[in-house]
Amino acid sequence: MKNLKLSLFALFSIPLMAEPCYYSFGKRICLQPIPHAQTRSTEGITYYRTPRGAKLGVRDEVIIGTEDFTACEPILKAYPIRKVEKLSDTLYLLRLEAGSDPFRISDNLYQASCTTLAHPNFVRERQRR
Repeated sequence: MKNLKLSLFALFSIPLMAEPCYYSFGKRICLQPIPHAQTRSTEGITYYRTPRGAKLGVRDEVIIGTEDFTACEPILKAYPIRKVEKLSDTLYLLRLEAGSDPFRISDNLYQASCTTLAHPNFVRERQRR
C-alpha cells in the first residue's frame, strides 16, 4: 500500500515540476506561459506571467553569481553553453544554445555549491508612464 501511495504521488507530481520556476531571495517562484498570440513577436524571447501578474520575457541565457568562477567551470561543461560573459567580479552571463531550457539549467546551477545565485536572464517589457 505504501508503494502504491508513493507511485501515485510521483505520477501526479510530475506535471507540477514541469512548470518553469526560478529562485528569488531563496523562494521558488513559478511562472505561467503566455500564449504566443497574446505577445508581440520578439525573436528569441518567450513570455511568462508571474504570480503577481507581471509579464517577464526569458531568453536562452542564465545569470550566475559565484565567488570563484574556476570552481564552477567543471560543472558548467555539462551544459550547452555557447558563450560566457563576465558582468562583474561575481556575476556571469551564460549564453545557452538555442532551444535550451534556462529554467532547468538555472535550477541545477542554483543547487551547485560553487554558485551563490542562478536564474534565467529576464527581459521586462517597458511600461509607459
